[in-house]
Amino acid sequence: MNKLLSILAIIGLGVLTYSNSFFCSFHFDDDAYIVNDFAIKNLHNLADIWNVCPCRFITFLSLAVNYHFHQLNVFGYHVFNLAIHLGSAILVWWLVLLTFSTPAMKEEKIAAHANIIALFAGLIFVSHPLQTEAVTYIWQRAASMVAFFYLASLSFYVKSRLLDSRPQAEPAIGPGIFYYLLSLAAAVAAMFTKENAITLPLMILFYEITFIKPKKNLDWLQLFPFLLAFFIIPKTMMLTMSARFQEIRTIVEGPGGISPLDYLLTQFRVMMTYIRLLFLPFNLNLDYDYPIFKSFFETPVLISFLSLAAIFYFAKRMFSKYRLISFSIFWFFLTLLPESSILPQADVIFEHRLYLPLAGYCIFLPSGIYYLCIAASPRGEAIPKRIISLMVVILSLILALNTFLTYQRNKIWKNEIVLWQDVVQKSPHKARPYINRGWAYYNQGNFIQAMSDYTKAIEINPDLIYPYDDRGLIYARQGELTRAISEYNKAIAINPYYAKVYDDRGVTYLKQDHYLQALADFNKAIKVNPEYVDAYNDRGGFYAQQGKLSQAMIDYKKSIKIDPDQVDIRFKLFDLSGQKSAAPSNWHFSK
Repeated sequence: MNKLLSILAIIGLGVLTYSNSFFCSFHFDDDAYIVNDFAIKNLHNLADIWNVCPCRFITFLSLAVNYHFHQLNVFGYHVFNLAIHLGSAILVWWLVLLTFSTPAMKEEKIAAHANIIALFAGLIFVSHPLQTEAVTYIWQRAASMVAFFYLASLSFYVKSRLLDSRPQAEPAIGPGIFYYLLSLAAAVAAMFTKENAITLPLMILFYEITFIKPKKNLDWLQLFPFLLAFFIIPKTMMLTMSARFQEIRTIVEGPGGISPLDYLLTQFRVMMTYIRLLFLPFNLNLDYDYPIFKSFFETPVLISFLSLAAIFYFAKRMFSKYRLISFSIFWFFLTLLPESSILPQADVIFEHRLYLPLAGYCIFLPSGIYYLCIAASPRGEAIPKRIISLMVVILSLILALNTFLTYQRNKIWKNEIVLWQDVVQKSPHKARPYINRGWAYYNQGNFIQAMSDYTKAIEINPDLIYPYDDRGLIYARQGELTRAISEYNKAIAINPYYAKVYDDRGVTYLKQDHYLQALADFNKAIKVNPEYVDAYNDRGGFYAQQGKLSQAMIDYKKSIKIDPDQVDIRFKLFDLSGQKSAAPSNWHFSK
């Protein structure tokens, strides 16, 4: 009954905390990976879903399921994300309970309060404000889903080991092997959800040494399948030639690139920022304007490195006497390692990267407060109830604050304008927030504010292609076609391999009756990106306007093959197929 009440408490708090998030709009990368990702729009075409990113196949498959049932209705996506989050919080609770039953912990005094500590671990996990970026931001379900499988795999493994440790009179093949196989299945699922699952085999090994058996008595045969799973991600990347390696190369060698060493130095400071956010989750920001550090002897880097070294030393010293505390600290750093090491990411800091590491904090906090509280009680005596009551009060206050902050943070995710307004206020010297707020204003029809944001972005960084392209769209909408062409030319001069700007310029050339230039731009857009739907539609419209109906139909068919959900293009194709002679005089283009 206590376990059921604990699960219901975690679910209830989670639903309450995220009750204002179900209708938050799509944001940021949602546009690329959901709204305009044609691969997820056909649930039955698993090959296309796989080819998007093999190491995130399960993530994209979940999006395809959502799209199949909900299309672009955000409610279904948010329900799925919250369900994953609730499941992960319950797994944190269960893992803590299981840990208190291990040989290393079951005789400890703290084990007598396992139910309270496990419950607060789950409640803190489900309500912490940092989790909003992986829950309310739909695309970042990749972070929450991999955490779910990661926690499930470890929990099932621990359960199997606890069952295996029962008296030998038990059957040789029983529930233990069942949980062991579930653990393996969850581990494989994690490897195909997001790349940071690669640390799972190391975590299982570390857990085994910490709580179940010392290193010299390890059963390597039992651990071998999990250690073998370590190679799933790199092997999949090599066999499928996934884009992740190319992305890292682009980050290092591209304009404004960051070297592996500079990334590592910056991560020392980033990790201290992450730790601060765990304990003081204020001023959360989707898009930090974070400095890149290039020398170990820069003061922020040196101080951060020494602070991290002190934390590691503390964790090592605590290992024998306060094993749970030590484990929770190492959990945080091990799970953070894939995105905070020497492999450069395009962005040095994101809050959703803390989703899985935060489980370590959720174990550390109630355990640490417990040990601090009992330190005040007389030695050699039973722990007074007032000490436990004090612990509960402190944790409840933290929980109440977290719940309030999370509920308030979800309001920021309401729509693109509100979100990027918040980011602009917190990162006023970074171009990307202005570009994204400008695009939100553009879609709202507020061209004055959009133009202001794009101009500000160019002032901050004149080498970005997007604000020039978007200013061109505004000029074109306002009838200033020559100025629009000028903006598109500036964008192409920066990056001649961006298909959209050629298509945008082509549509503007059409408005100027410059047909040859328009056709050349449509052709160029398709050459740069053979999957760019708008270019086929616009070239098809051009051909139809010129009376070249067969060529128009070819382009429309190609467009529909890429994105079958284009009802308007299907109608145009149907209209063309029924025509005997004259082409329609009024064809609408994509811009």
